[in-house]
Amino acid sequence: MSGIYTFFGVDHKCGTTMLCQSVAELISREMPVWRILVIHTEGTPGTDYAEGVRESVERIRPELAEGLIDTQEIMTRSLWQDNLYFISGADPMEGDGNYHPKLSDHLLRRLKNCFDLILCDSGSQIDHGLALGSLFASDGIFLVMMQAESAVRRFERLLPLYHKLNVSTLGCLINRYQSDSPYTLRYLRERLDQFKGAFYTIEESPLGFLAEAEGRALIQYRDKSFMRDVCSMANIILSDIGAEPIEKKGKSPWSLLRFRNTSEAVK
Repeated sequence: MSGIYTFFGVDHKCGTTMLCQSVAELISREMPVWRILVIHTEGTPGTDYAEGVRESVERIRPELAEGLIDTQEIMTRSLWQDNLYFISGADPMEGDGNYHPKLSDHLLRRLKNCFDLILCDSGSQIDHGLALGSLFASDGIFLVMMQAESAVRRFERLLPLYHKLNVSTLGCLINRYQSDSPYTLRYLRERLDQFKGAFYTIEESPLGFLAEAEGRALIQYRDKSFMRDVCSMANIILSDIGAEPIEKKGKSPWSLLRFRNTSEAVK
């Protein structure tokens, strides 16, 4: 039982890195015998909340090109903390930034047998080779957006491409959700009616800016609303790979009902 799941932003600065890493840290804590990899398949390192990362896609790239990839060595270099592994993305200061989609596709498929779960942060550049390759290799994809006109317009432009690529989405996450925003769930559902997937919300946390300033994943601050939403995101992934949901492992205040398919609630 293993799977590859990708977080892809429909626009810039939607918070894909924070969500991806928070989900990874929660699952790694709840599943201590699992080996979980976070890999940044994008044109930035993605280490804003992961100090001390030793492995990178840029470092692995020559090994892949020569067909000399050693998955066990990559696992050793990518171990970050406890059972959580980390591979940073393509640092524009270190390479030319040109990646063929086959690189990340091939790398992910090779690593899939080494980990119980792989979570990809693929940024928001769908034309970047690493991001595109991770979309092809994924078992499921979370699209991430915010309540902003720029995000809605970019989503509208990208929808035909998503359909063409046959992207198998788990749903769209509306990050930093504010109930008093004019971009209500009903409005977004009607505006983006060509997207047939589910819409989910992650409430805005007052600790978000503090987490970014201190370089830590927001899940570490134990904001109850955010933890509840992250737990529900994790459970969607766990359910998809046939694993037991987190809230069934003990007494937990988190409820999957709150993180419901909002497309049904706004009809």
